[in-house]
Amino acid sequence: MERIKFKVNGKQYSVGCEVDSDTTLLDYLRETLKLCGTKYMCLEGGCGACIITATKNNEDIPQAINSCLVSVTSCQDWDIKTVEFVGNRLKGYHPLQKVLAECHGSQCGYCTPGWIMAMYR
Repeated sequence: MERIKFKVNGKQYSVGCEVDSDTTLLDYLRETLKLCGTKYMCLEGGCGACIITATKNNEDIPQAINSCLVSVTSCQDWDIKTVEFVGNRLKGYHPLQKVLAECHGSQCGYCTPGWIMAMYR
């Protein structure tokens, strides 16, 4: 059986028959890879808390993707970036994250990672 291959934050991953076809990218990121910066919220693609960026099939321009709406088995040749890649307290924050924090752009902070990913390229 052919495996689905993709990158997350620069690291190569693959999935096959061990993953259900209805497993979302959001579930895979949070439960398997333990990348919990991408949040659950509405699970309908409306709130944006689950946004990641992905460059699909070697295209040049990354797209903002609602990871709750995408099956992980549909991510063949995607290069996926999560908010953990953009910046964190250990490696330093991205200017988008700094400006949002300095200008009081977040409330509880739950949606903030999705906002950052929607703006990040």
